[in-house]
Amino acid sequence: MNEFENKTCAVIGLARAGAPAASFLLERGAKVFGYDSKPREDLSSEALELEANGAFIFCGNHEFQDIEKCDLIVLSPGLKVHFEPLKSVIEAAESRGAEVIGELELASRFCPCPIIGVTGTKGKSTTTKLITEMLQACGVDAVSAGNTGTPLISVLPQLKPESWAIVEVSSFQLEKAPTFRPKIAVLLSLLEDHQDYHPTLEQYWETKLKIFANQGEGDSAILNSEDTRVKELGIYGTGLSQQLRDKSISQRSGIAKIYHGQLGIQPEHQFIGLLPVEELPLRGEHNIANIICALSAAYIVLGEYPMVEKRHQIADAIRNFQTLPHRLEIVAQKDGITWVNDSQSTIPDASIAALKSFPDPVTLLVGGRAKIEASAYENLMRAITVEGARLILFGEAREMLCEVASTQGVDKSQISMEKTLADAVRVAKMKASNGESVILSPACASFDQFNSYEHRGETFRQLVREL
Repeated sequence: MNEFENKTCAVIGLARAGAPAASFLLERGAKVFGYDSKPREDLSSEALELEANGAFIFCGNHEFQDIEKCDLIVLSPGLKVHFEPLKSVIEAAESRGAEVIGELELASRFCPCPIIGVTGTKGKSTTTKLITEMLQACGVDAVSAGNTGTPLISVLPQLKPESWAIVEVSSFQLEKAPTFRPKIAVLLSLLEDHQDYHPTLEQYWETKLKIFANQGEGDSAILNSEDTRVKELGIYGTGLSQQLRDKSISQRSGIAKIYHGQLGIQPEHQFIGLLPVEELPLRGEHNIANIICALSAAYIVLGEYPMVEKRHQIADAIRNFQTLPHRLEIVAQKDGITWVNDSQSTIPDASIAALKSFPDPVTLLVGGRAKIEASAYENLMRAITVEGARLILFGEAREMLCEVASTQGVDKSQISMEKTLADAVRVAKMKASNGESVILSPACASFDQFNSYEHRGETFRQLVREL
């Protein structure tokens, strides 16, 4: 337990992943410096406890005091590593021989069991939960962790050699994960996102592909061929499929599929159905693709014969799956109107998927703080035109979104402009008719008016309850 004795380590960012990473290092003998841009009064109790356990904590405008003394620097997810001031700090540290890694890399080095890594612009949380529940239904000691749930570093004490860690992996985590090697790597989607964190869209997508970088013989890769860019980058663009073959990584496609209205597996030539498509609990073609990828991962873990033997348990796990909050979540049905919370959709592609997941007529609530270029919203506005949906724009980006909508043929009589989400909900209530779905699918970040997409979704729920 003294792997870091005589080491001086820094942890930058002391929130959900950073604080447990700092505790982990302290427990193993390290001298720890913790850095956070928030003032001391805004730190969590877990972060403040670090000081009592021997860490040196620097808050607010700390200017990375004493960081030059550190042999190892651990970054929390979500930090802007390509921008100042962090960019210079990282470059200086690496130039003097210090190692700079992320929490995921640190945790994976001490993980006693195989890892299933799940990445993609959208669908990570749902697919991670699906894989975990399928395996648990079959008696596997499966533990989920990662980007939006409990950090991997926090669940290490629960894991045994026979366990499986199912880890949701973000591009931020893959930035500094030089030896991360999942036994099974899943790539769900490559969409336009995070241009406020990554220098270019191409660099963002290339970072996602790092999930396969250290895989080798005996490992498996699952690529969602239903996603256009995964298909283009994986097969035609970067030659990823050839790279995987060259390293003897098994590409598992076609194991799970929809056939004659049934979800099932086809390990060789015989299709084995699990349940009818109409019994799938998740809406939208994108979620069917997520289920297929999750089922493929479960098959690799279990093997053909156990999978067939446990097919009823797996079918029940899928059938009884509970949708995660803020993802096409039906929060109420009032006066013939269905109210849907899809606050987690922070990019246009996700809002297009939401629009296509409900029958007409639809009112779409879009707005917040844009994190991508205006031109990236053109496809969404074209989809709104094709579907004939009503559009209510709100928040900081509403004027920009209205301009894009007008260039893409959205009927001006179908557009409303409101300042706040509360105003948007009120107008939606006035305009929606019996049989209509009102969907909050903002296609924008929440930070103009809310702390997080969760805060925005919870506010939407409350506003709908009060109607």
